[in-house]
Amino acid sequence: MKNSNFKENIFPAIVLVCICLVVTLALAGTYSVANPKILDNQQKAADEARMLVLPDGDSFTAYNGKLAEGVLDCYMADNRAGMAVTSEYKGFGGAVKVMIGINANGEVTGVTVTEHGETPGLGTKAMTVEYLEQYKGFADAVGGHINNDENIDAITGATITSNAVYCSVVEALDQFKKCGGVK
Repeated sequence: MKNSNFKENIFPAIVLVCICLVVTLALAGTYSVANPKILDNQQKAADEARMLVLPDGDSFTAYNGKLAEGVLDCYMADNRAGMAVTSEYKGFGGAVKVMIGINANGEVTGVTVTEHGETPGLGTKAMTVEYLEQYKGFADAVGGHINNDENIDAITGATITSNAVYCSVVEALDQFKKCGGVK
C-alpha cells in the first residue's frame, strides 16, 4: 500500500516540481539573452524619436537635474541645438506620452506621441502629423487647458486627447525654462 501511495501522490508532485524548475530556468535564460537586445532596441527607438522632434540635434545626453511635473525624461542635444523632452498627461484612455523637441530659442521643433491608449479613429486624430504640425514654432503657452489658448486648435470629439498633447507640450516648455535653456 505504501508503494501505491507514493506512485499516486508523491511521484506526480516531484515531476511537477521538476517541470516547474526546468521551465523557470529556461525562462530566466531566455530573459538574460533577450533583455540586452530589448533595451538596445528601446534606446534606438527613443534616439530616432529624438532626432524626429529635434532634427538639428546630432546626439543626446540625459539631463540629470530636476524634472518639471509630468516630465518623464529630458535629453540635451550634444551640439546645443536644443532638447528633447518626454512628458505625459492624462488622456481619455489613460496617460498619453508625448516627445517634444525644443530648439535653443525655446521654440517647439516637433511633437510626436510615443505611447497612448486612446480610441482609434477618434482620439488618435490628435496624434496625426498634420495636427501636431501646429505646434512647430510654439513657445508661449497660456497653460491650463487647450481651450484657453487661441493659437492651438483642439480636435472636435477628441478634446481630452488634444488637451493631453497640449498639456504635455506646456510641461516640456516648463522643463526648458527650469533647465535655463540649453547650456
